[in-house]
Amino acid sequence: MIIDDAKNMQKHLVELREDFHRHPEISCQEKTTAARVVKELQDIGGYEISENVYGYGILAEIKGPKEGKTIALRADMDALQIVEETGLPFVSENHGVMHACGHDCHMTVLLGAARLLQERQAEICGTVRLIFQPAEENNPTGGAQGMIAAGALEGVDAIFGMHVWPDLPVGAIGMKAGPIMAASDHFSITMHGKSCHAAQPDAGIDTVVAGAQFVTAIQTVVSRNVSPLKAAVITIGSFYAGSRYNILAEECVIEGTCRTYELSVRKLVEERLRKILDGICTGMGTTYDLKYDHGYMATINDPAMAAYFTKTVETTLGKNAAVTVEAPSMCSEDFAYYLMEKPGAFGWLGVGNRECANYPLHSSKLCVDEEALWQGAATLAAVALNFK
Repeated sequence: MIIDDAKNMQKHLVELREDFHRHPEISCQEKTTAARVVKELQDIGGYEISENVYGYGILAEIKGPKEGKTIALRADMDALQIVEETGLPFVSENHGVMHACGHDCHMTVLLGAARLLQERQAEICGTVRLIFQPAEENNPTGGAQGMIAAGALEGVDAIFGMHVWPDLPVGAIGMKAGPIMAASDHFSITMHGKSCHAAQPDAGIDTVVAGAQFVTAIQTVVSRNVSPLKAAVITIGSFYAGSRYNILAEECVIEGTCRTYELSVRKLVEERLRKILDGICTGMGTTYDLKYDHGYMATINDPAMAAYFTKTVETTLGKNAAVTVEAPSMCSEDFAYYLMEKPGAFGWLGVGNRECANYPLHSSKLCVDEEALWQGAATLAAVALNFK
């Protein structure tokens, strides 16, 4: 059984994941990571491998003896610029870079699935294509669009993937039809005023006051402009201004993100933000530069593919392993672009462990339960094998 073979390779999967974790690389610099992936695929055998696809991306194909459809499975490879604070024995050796989003697990799970599929090549109907993608964290550009442009989805009938999810316990795999992760936009505002002595504020134009009013005012966009039946988030992540306590700040820089699911809401949020910024700056006498980047689209699962994925989890790991995600996440993923081109689904792989603190994704202390590795590998392999 596929589940038994997956369990039997768990020791190797743990070693592989911890090797990836020790040697993280940021977006567009995944050279060593890609080489390790290729080595593992070569050791497995049976795959036609294409390297350096859109940078350090990798495509690997295995064909069965019978005609059938082409299914793609995807994993991302890049890490984040974060100083690791887990205290793990396999802590990152690249200081300031960490697999804080679980991409080390994603690669390991897909490589585990690759091995399980190679051992069952005679059962494959059609073709299975593995996509190892660079630069997922490089929002708003990302790596998915580049891989698609390089031909990653040519001839593909459906695509599937998973993301580790600390909020789900190990042994559970979540799925939701329709939107499961949000669109992500990034904005950066530089306000320009006039510096002067703090004792004579009438002689200057205070960008701190203008910036503070903007931050407060945009809190009304979601509460007063977006329908309460729809989802949206506006968050200010940074606010920098001033050089000394007794000098009016001549400039302030504000950065934030907007998260939405529906295109109409996405447009509304951007429009209101721009109008509020213009109004406040006009009233306060400041000028501004606004850079608004449209990032990843919302990740929207095909209902039929989501149902197929869930059924596969039930038959592979047991009915209790399949969890219906009730509420989508405001996190974003460039897997969205694959789903804009082909039917498919993106699930959440539970890695939470009650015996240790479950830190969130992108935390410097993220620690996953490695028992999820064989579970994810078995699931993806079964998804590919059973697809008709």
